[in-house]
Amino acid sequence: MRNLINRLLECHDPPWDFAEYMEVALYDPAVGYYMQPEVKLGYKGDFYTSNHVHPVFAETLALYFMTVIKTQRLSPFICEWGAGDGQFANHALSYLKNKFPDFYNKVTYIILETSPYHRKVIEEKLQAHKKKISLYSSFAELTKSITSFEGIVFSNELIDAFPVHRVKMADSGLQEIKVALQDNQLVEITVPCENTDIINWFDTYGPKLPEGYSTEVNLALKEWMNQIRSWLNKGLLVTIDYGYKNDELVQPHRKDGSIRGYKNHHLVTNPLKKPGEMDLTAHVAWDAFNQLAEEQGFITSYHGSQEQFLIKSGILTFLDAEAHLNPFSEAFKKNQAIQSLLHPSGMSAFFQVNIQNLSLKNLNND
Repeated sequence: MRNLINRLLECHDPPWDFAEYMEVALYDPAVGYYMQPEVKLGYKGDFYTSNHVHPVFAETLALYFMTVIKTQRLSPFICEWGAGDGQFANHALSYLKNKFPDFYNKVTYIILETSPYHRKVIEEKLQAHKKKISLYSSFAELTKSITSFEGIVFSNELIDAFPVHRVKMADSGLQEIKVALQDNQLVEITVPCENTDIINWFDTYGPKLPEGYSTEVNLALKEWMNQIRSWLNKGLLVTIDYGYKNDELVQPHRKDGSIRGYKNHHLVTNPLKKPGEMDLTAHVAWDAFNQLAEEQGFITSYHGSQEQFLIKSGILTFLDAEAHLNPFSEAFKKNQAIQSLLHPSGMSAFFQVNIQNLSLKNLNND
């Protein structure tokens, strides 16, 4: 913790906006959680993604991407923003290579991953596809090499880890929750909110926060959406994450906001407890997300549960009717994974898929 506090002090004296704290705790090159050379994803890490359930998740998305690229006559480019350990890319490309080699030979898979550790893991894991991938460490590096883009921009559990500001509505007005230093320990303090970007956010995107309620404001999302639009000329923005619409954000059981930590697959409610040693996330405000995208000229084509999206995208076609004959077979395991992904109480129940299109025809909720 001491090293992280020193990094914060190098920025400026306390208190710090929660977004500043979260930026250092997750992304600082020296002390940030995502930058450390340790396993973070999967059984041996701190959290799972849907991709770690079974390759069929990535295979279904790959089938969807290929279908859209072909029907919309897009350039065969896929960009995964925040690829983590590269498992999704490996599964998706392996599926295309085995089942649709002609399309695989045409496709280029671009990866933007800020973590040096994860980039190294990706390079090792995707050796079989090294001629198909282009790996970048930042948006600046990516756009220097590829100045404009046509295709699909995809992310899975990226937005929830953007640094967020935290606020609370008091009887005296909107308060900002900041991070201070007390007896060499990080503590939360509440001060009147003077950040006009935060105040304007609620006026523009909502929600109308009741007294006593806390929530998060993802100002970084606006910058990210601007970056996407400055680069993408035509195609899809496919975003998978967990979040709520405005009416859900102000339900009584969410009055304390959604910021959480995860360590060894356990939820940590105090985001200051293990700074730099655990994942930090906040649920996506989908109404704000969609409005920001539409301000940039995108059309929201789909917003719904991951379960329903997977069904629409053809996951049931991966079922093997004969798999039950051998419960130790890979086909049986795939059937079990599909059942798990589609079960009402399974992982997909917690995730939504958001799709925005730019200058594409005949792409809608159907």
